[in-house]
Amino acid sequence: MKAAGLHAIVLDDFLAKVRRVHAGETGLIDFAEIKDLKREEIFDLHTIPSVDINDAGIKGMLEKTVIIKLNGGLGTSMGLAGPKTLLPVRDGMNFLDIILKQLQILRKKSGANIPLLFMNSFNTDEATRKHKGIAKLNGDVPSTFVQNRVPRLDATTLLPIGDGTDGEDWCPPGHGDIFPALQVSGLLDQLLSRGIRYAFLSNGDNLGATFHPGILAEFVRRDLQFLSEVTPKTAADIKGGVLFRHAKTGRIQLLETAQVPPANKMDFENTQRFADFNINNLWIDLIALKERMSEGPLDLSLIVNPKETRGTKVLQLECAMGAGIGQFARTGVVRVPRSRFAPVKNCSDLLVRRSDACMIDDDGALVLHPDRKGEEPVVVLDDNYKKIDDFEHLVPVVPSLLKCRRLSVKGAVIFDVPADIEGDVALENPLPTAVSITRLG
Repeated sequence: MKAAGLHAIVLDDFLAKVRRVHAGETGLIDFAEIKDLKREEIFDLHTIPSVDINDAGIKGMLEKTVIIKLNGGLGTSMGLAGPKTLLPVRDGMNFLDIILKQLQILRKKSGANIPLLFMNSFNTDEATRKHKGIAKLNGDVPSTFVQNRVPRLDATTLLPIGDGTDGEDWCPPGHGDIFPALQVSGLLDQLLSRGIRYAFLSNGDNLGATFHPGILAEFVRRDLQFLSEVTPKTAADIKGGVLFRHAKTGRIQLLETAQVPPANKMDFENTQRFADFNINNLWIDLIALKERMSEGPLDLSLIVNPKETRGTKVLQLECAMGAGIGQFARTGVVRVPRSRFAPVKNCSDLLVRRSDACMIDDDGALVLHPDRKGEEPVVVLDDNYKKIDDFEHLVPVVPSLLKCRRLSVKGAVIFDVPADIEGDVALENPLPTAVSITRLG
């Protein structure tokens, strides 16, 4: 890690995680320590006052704000070889195009030159920086910075699987690395020196996560250090991470599905107990972050991610950005509508985003069509559609999902003509070769 030029802070933090695993820590969280959040600890977005983006006080807050997008994913599960955010998603635009348009709209409406940063991984940095409009996005503030990388560990010996000369020897340490990455890159100090105090963080593949001046105003009014957005769970997201109050620390913390003991899987997916899930839209006071990090590395809950590389069982030691909430005393949770969560994790999600069930609103956000009344269609495509090249071949014409409740497809069905999918529809092709949708039913 030293030879690769990684900062001592990153090295020390990684070695601390290795020691925790060596001591027997699995990353699983004891459900006896999980207490429910109190109802009054969560406030609803619709209950906060609306704000005028041109109000002098609001504009003053905007001028102290930075937007940061996570952009480290390659989308390998979809068969992509480059950044997922370069994938065309709507009207010929990819994720980066839409995010840049969102920023353009925000800057024009507010008159504030809000900076936008992308946290890339070592896999996505070069292609992202070359994308039109990225390089000169923020004037004298860099538009990109790079997430750190750490060694993959042999699951048996806990030693690195290689000498670092092969790219597969390394892995990203989870998006929780955003905090040390801001620190060691010097960007945190640079932003603070320019008077920027507030940061809005979200996933680059979530095109519903637009900047919300009302949430910022409430964040400032409540004098919070860290605020997490949640939204009600549906059948599509029972595995989404949830927030809870830790019995020992008394603080709000994040529980990810990878941290759930097998015996508690049903408890975790119980929407009566965990009605909301974390959508990774976060608001942070950068002064508070600087002060906390001056005390030492953030003690984020550990995620031990088992993988296989070159035939060897390995462990990737990771942490989640949303776990940062447990590091601060003045924290909050805001329940937001589903419109602020529109991710693309697989080709099933991509079909929904490209369909007429979604639209781009006046702020440039990709949201559900009003006729959906906040309910997203559930789409389940089988492995014939798993890789993007196969998906594009099988879905040359995007079907209408405006009135669809659930669509499941088994076998290779080619959507080669306009089709209206309404209610619950199950399509199946038992043949080994692809057939047109016109030949079914």
